Amino acid sequence: MENEPALAARPLNEQLIRSIAEIQRIADLTLRNTRITTADQLLDPVFGPSLIREALENGCLLLFIEVALGDYATLRDQLGEDLHRVDESVESPFALCAIRVDHLAQTVLGRTAEVRAELEGMSTVRMHSSAIRSMPSDIGLQRACGLSRMLSNPKFTVYLVVFIYSSLRALPVAFIKEFHGNLFILWSIDIITAVPYTWGVLTMLFAKRWQMRALGTLTTVVTFASPYVYFWLHGRDYPPFVAVIIAALTLLSVGMEFIKFRQERSMRARYSSVEQQPAQEFAA
Repeated sequence: MENEPALAARPLNEQLIRSIAEIQRIADLTLRNTRITTADQLLDPVFGPSLIREALENGCLLLFIEVALGDYATLRDQLGEDLHRVDESVESPFALCAIRVDHLAQTVLGRTAEVRAELEGMSTVRMHSSAIRSMPSDIGLQRACGLSRMLSNPKFTVYLVVFIYSSLRALPVAFIKEFHGNLFILWSIDIITAVPYTWGVLTMLFAKRWQMRALGTLTTVVTFASPYVYFWLHGRDYPPFVAVIIAALTLLSVGMEFIKFRQERSMRARYSSVEQQPAQEFAA
């Protein structure tokens, strides 16, 4: 997304963008789950409906819209209060707005005959649950089963990788004779703590309230340390290479999270760095 001209040419309110998309990290927005268009294209009775269907059907989060300042009122009439200006530039005669894709079907534009006809028969395999719930009841959808939706969800791949990594991480312990604990219990701790660990890291780094950051930090420490605590409590006289491996894994995990943190901070600074000036009001 960083190389998209519509985004790179102007400073953006990344906090507002994250709020609209309901995400914690700006890095979670990619070319796969966002679409960029112009007001003319979106309001075109031929191109607009197909664009809306494509974004909904592919589970997009945000639709960015470039609009001339003088045409904002028309766009606002069609999209309502869910439309937000997300750039902070006063130099360009054009502005960048954003709307959460899930809301499109409930807008004035989404209720036009052209859009409703285009949405008929959409597949729900990749659609967000909130988008499915927002569909008018009289629009027929090709409803996919829960398994198909789960397998097509990008988050499923992420959690699958975490599951495989957690599973494999416990296996080498079987070859350490000094470990006298239950391998299944160690493996279960690894699996059970994987998801809350991910939540804890994101909350620790990016939550707004210090109470949530503190809770995230505590969750991260406890879930990360739990397998190692069990490992050390159920064995003795481990050879030195075991401590070295554990230290390396710990440093690797910390390093990866630090890289993600720096990447996120860099992206936030990049989106806000072009020129920090207050956004002007649109013409009425």
